[in-house]
This record gives sequence, C-alpha cells and structure tokens, in this order.
Amino acid sequence: MNRPSSDSGEERGGVQGLPPYRRGWLVGGLLPLLTGLLVTAGLLASIGAVERQLATATLHADLDELAGIRTRIESQLNQASNVSDSIGALIEVNQGLDEARVIEVAERMLERTSVIRLIGVAPDNILRLIVPEEGNEAAIGLDLSGHPEQSASVRRAMESGESVLGGPYELVQGGYAAVHRVPIFFDVDGDGQKEYWGAVSTPIDLMAVMERAGAKQLLDEGRLAVRGYEGLGAVGDVFAGEAALFGGPEALTTPVIALDGEWQLAMRPTPMSGSMRGLFRVAELLAILFGLAVMWLAMRWQIQQRQLVRSERLLRDVTTSVSDAVFRTDAKGRLIFLSPAFDRMTGCDGSSRLGKSWLTLFADGEDQARVQEAVNWAALPERRTSRTRAVVTTRLSCGEASELPVELRVERVGSQRFAPAGLVGILTDLTDRQAFEQLEGLATAVFEGAGDAIAILDRHRKVLAVNPAFERLVGLPSAELVGHRLTTPEVVDNSRRRLESCMRNLRLHGRWTEEIECRLPDGRKRVLGWSVDLIRDDRRRINRYVCVINDVTVRHRRLEAMHYRALHDPLTKVLNRSGLEERFEQARQHAIREGRSIALAFVDLNGFKPINDSLGHHVGDEVLKEVAHRLTTVGRREDIVARLGGDEFVVAFYGVHSDADIRHLCQSLRARLSTPLTVSGVASPIGVRASVGVARFPEDAETLDGLMRSADAAMYRAKEATRGSGDTMVFRAGSGKAGF
Repeated sequence: MNRPSSDSGEERGGVQGLPPYRRGWLVGGLLPLLTGLLVTAGLLASIGAVERQLATATLHADLDELAGIRTRIESQLNQASNVSDSIGALIEVNQGLDEARVIEVAERMLERTSVIRLIGVAPDNILRLIVPEEGNEAAIGLDLSGHPEQSASVRRAMESGESVLGGPYELVQGGYAAVHRVPIFFDVDGDGQKEYWGAVSTPIDLMAVMERAGAKQLLDEGRLAVRGYEGLGAVGDVFAGEAALFGGPEALTTPVIALDGEWQLAMRPTPMSGSMRGLFRVAELLAILFGLAVMWLAMRWQIQQRQLVRSERLLRDVTTSVSDAVFRTDAKGRLIFLSPAFDRMTGCDGSSRLGKSWLTLFADGEDQARVQEAVNWAALPERRTSRTRAVVTTRLSCGEASELPVELRVERVGSQRFAPAGLVGILTDLTDRQAFEQLEGLATAVFEGAGDAIAILDRHRKVLAVNPAFERLVGLPSAELVGHRLTTPEVVDNSRRRLESCMRNLRLHGRWTEEIECRLPDGRKRVLGWSVDLIRDDRRRINRYVCVINDVTVRHRRLEAMHYRALHDPLTKVLNRSGLEERFEQARQHAIREGRSIALAFVDLNGFKPINDSLGHHVGDEVLKEVAHRLTTVGRREDIVARLGGDEFVVAFYGVHSDADIRHLCQSLRARLSTPLTVSGVASPIGVRASVGVARFPEDAETLDGLMRSADAAMYRAKEATRGSGDTMVFRAGSGKAGF
C-alpha cells in the first residue's frame, strides 16, 4: 500500500517537522552585505577626499609657480623697455645722434640688462648704429620700414607715437628675439613742430627671459607655452612651447603685460606621481578587502545559525526525491528510517519494516548472510581507519518484488563519542542497469557480427572503433586505425565538392549517403556505398559519426554494363541512337555556352547489300566494324560516332569554327572511307563507297532531329550524284552541289 512520501518520511525517519518558513532570513542575509558595503564606501570616500586635497594642493602650487613666472617675465620686459626709453630720451635731448655718447650709455646699460642682445638706432628707419657692432654687422643698413615682418610694428610705433613690443622675429644676424621699439620725435627742421626722426630698437632674447624667469625647464618639458605674437595676447600666434596646451581642458593660463601689448601663458598642471597614484590604488584595494572581511565575518555568524536548519531540510529533500532508497538503523541494527523511494521501488509499505532488523529487507537467508558478511568484513579493525563501505549485489524481499535486484552500499556511522551508532545504507535498483547491459551486449554482438563495415568516429573525425568487417574490407587491423583520422579507403575522386555536400547534408539532415569509387590500401579500386550518420549529445553538439560502408562494386559494374549496352551498338561498339541523343545534347549545351559550332555528318554506305549477299553476313559485319573504327579516327576523341542501324552512321564533330574546318574534316572522312578494306578470310581488298551529307549547328538547325533531316537530305543528293560511280561524295546541307 502506497502512502504520500511526506507522511512516510516523518513516520519512518523520526525527523521533526521544520518550523514555518520565515522571511526574516532575507533581512539577515542582506545585513552583512549592507554592513560591508557601508564600511567599504566610507573608507573609499576618505581615501578619495585625501586624494582630492593632494590634487588641490598641487594645483595651488602650480598656480603660484605660474604667477611667479608671469611676474618675472614682466620684470625682465620692463627692464628692457627702460633701456630703450633711455636711449630714445638721450637722442631727443641732443636733438640728434651723438654716436659716442649713445655708445657709452648703451654699453653701460647692456652690462646691467642681460636679456637685451643689442641696441640699434635707426634714423629714418635705417639701422645706422648697433651696440655692440661685433656679431651684428649683418643688420647695419637694414631698412625697418620695408622689412616683411618688422615693418608692421614700425608703422604702429610711428602712428601711435608710443613704444611697441613686436615679434618675436628671426633676426637677420641670427637668433630669435622680441623687439622693443621706441619712436623718436623732435623738431628736426626748426619749424617748431616735432617730426618723426627714427627709432631705437632693442631685441630681447626670449629664451634668456624665460630662463631668468624660471620657465625654460617647463618649456623643455612641454608643460609651458606662450602666445601673443606682436603683443596681441590670446588672439596672437603661439611662439614658444606647444600650441595644444591652450586647448587642453586642464591647462592653467595667465596674461602677461608685455609693455603696450599682452602675452598669454599656458601651463599643464603637475601630474600626480606614479608612486603616489599607486599608493592611493593600494589603499582603495585594502579598503575593499577590509569591507569584504567585515562582510565575511558577519555572514559567517548568519551561516552558522542556519546550518542546522539547512542540513535537516537538505536531508529531507534528498531522501524523499532521489530514486535510490535510503535507510538508517540504530546501534542494534533495527530500522529507524526508510525513505519513500523504497515504496516506489518495491510497491510495498516500508513503514511496516521500521523497528525490525534491517536484514529482513533482503530475499532469503543466503542473501542476508552474504550482506552480513560484507558488513562484518568492512568493520574489521584494520579496515576501520579507511572508512570503507560495503558494496554488494543482492535481492530485495517484498511480495511480487522479492526478486528485485539491487546494489547495497552500507557503512557504519558513529556518535559524537565515536561509539557505534548504527548503519546507513543506500539501495539502488539494478533492473534498468541489467537491461541496459543486456542491450549493450546485444549491440556489441550486432556490431561485431555485422556484414557491413562499420567505423565510429569522434567529433574530430578520429576513429574510435571499427568492426571486423571493416578490418576485412581495408585489410588493416583496428590497432592501426583507432586514434587516427579516417583516410582509408581513399576516395579516388577526392573533390572538395563531395566533402562540402557531405558536411551540408549532415548539418541539415543528420545523414549523408553516396556511392563512391575508392582505392583500398592494397591498391584495388572498389565502388563503396557510404552511409554517414551524425549523432549529437543532449546539448545538440556533435558527438559521434557512424560510418557504414558496403561493397557495391559488382552491382555498380552491372549497372555500368547495362547502361553501356543501352547506349552502344553491340556489333560496332559505337553509340546507338539513344547514346547519340544523350551525347549530342551534352555537346549542344557545351557549344551554346562556348559559342561554338557542331558539324553533323550522315554517312550511308553504297553497295553494302551485295557484300552481304556475295561474301556473307560475317564479312559484312567485319566491314561495318572497320567502317566504325575508321570513323572514330577522323576527328578528336570527344567527337561523336554512332550507328543508326544497317549501314547508316552519324558523326558529330564538336568545336568547328568555320566552313573551312568542316571541309577539312569531310576531306579526311572521304579519304578514310575511300581506302579499300582488308577483311580476314577475303583474298582481295573490299572497296567501300559512301554518300555523306553534312549539316552545321546552329546554322542549319538547332536540334538533333533537325540536323539529321538536313544532313539526310544532303546525303540523298550525294547518293544521286554518285549513282553508277565508285566515288564517295560529300554534300553540304543547303548546297546544290557536292562539296562546299
């Protein structure tokens, strides 16, 4: 009698029912996660704040450094401008150029201002005086108002009457400098009005300015750039450093008051050092690890609290769901638990066995003694340390299922004090396994005894097994085949098209069959029928290939012979009418694709009947065979020769290009047929006359029947023309006379 598995499990196992399912475990499980996340987030936020503070401090230091550079550049430019203004004032006071005085003052000022390369005086914008002159001779006499680059700053100074800063420029004497230009105005002609007299120019060495301002190293490192050509500030071109710095999103910029104009500086912030960045990443990793440790410790406690409940629930689920029967005994060998699978396995009420000896589960005294012996053997002192369980095949005893074969796995379990506490065993139904083993044995017998050759391949097409029929077919033992790619038998026509067809059919239909001419290892050529089946696993992946091969050579040769007899004349061995129709259609399609012509000759032997009547039919047959042979030697191997019956033949010449080709073929045909024939048993040669009509595809007709009608008509005209003569005549279809 069957009972619900839940009831039987509680009664026989003595497992107390679990308390109602509580949803609080979800909150308990999320609490460690939230704790670890909060700790990690707090530590990461602190590390991020320190990193941002360090970045802010570095930025402020960069801003201070940039401001200092700007101040020092402006100071250098102001010192240079004072020199130019002083020389200009001296010339205005003297109302002209006192060269000795100017040279004296200029030399003293150059000693105090190292960023100025020279002082140039240009009356009427022509450089007349340069201090120092040595090394700057190339600039003497330079017309500043006509200079392609410097003339703009000269005009600006003349028009505004104020000092200007131009450039930087490439100097004619060499070098690169910004030029401070001071215009000079005084009463030149004594009319009481100030006129423009000329200008004082002081080239300022840009690199010297940057070096004294502490900016040269930044320029060399590509972290600083200067723009403001001609003092135009942000709209001026870049003349020092990389222009890309001004477009960078993090660039620091500041204006520089360059006398009457403006320059602009751009600096890339100091990047954080790799070691410092690595230190912050290590700190973040440690924070994450610390948070995980907190999370793990919190979850550990939660897991320990739920461990007992989980283990009991797992035991209940396993014992009620598995197909194997599980039992448990006390120290005296009495059953205290028997899982519901015993009921399903035997069809009996297992609860009636509780409290009885566990040996009563088995069929008879012999089985019980064998089981007890196996348990005692596993419990021997020398084996107890290895905890070896006893495994034995036996039979269950329960009504109609008394002969039920099972596998018993049983071992002793101890209490917390390691005292014997009883047995735990598992009973596995062997009915299906034994049936499978029988089926497997039957399959093995079929595989071994099959007359067809069978090869089993893995998914990489390597041989896993072959049957004896396969070994006999290829003449190789399985030891030389297993583990290797299947390359025997070798396909004679090993075309890629066949392999692609095989794999396509296997993918789409799971099977591929074809008869292929193969070469066996001993060199024999055989026609083998291949049948390949694709086997997939439960995930639809390729698992095995099963190849079944049978030798169909005899049947194939018979079919070939039947096909040959159906298409060939039995006497002359050339094609008959059916063979002519099949071959001509192939040639016609080929000629259409290649744009070629076909010449069809209809040949009728004249006076053949007297040969049969006077010399006998056997001589006539020999004449027909010799005529057929001569016709095959006229053209090429791919040309078609057929006998329609009696003494009528058809020859189709493929690939002719012109009437000249046809004329040449017909001349060869006429020469072959005009030569007397020598027949065994006949003393003198036999002369053969023939009438030949020729038609051309596609000019005369596009079908075989049409060409034969045209050629037949031409043949009859040739026959009329040769009546009473011994000549062989060839007529062209559509022509009214012999030949072409």
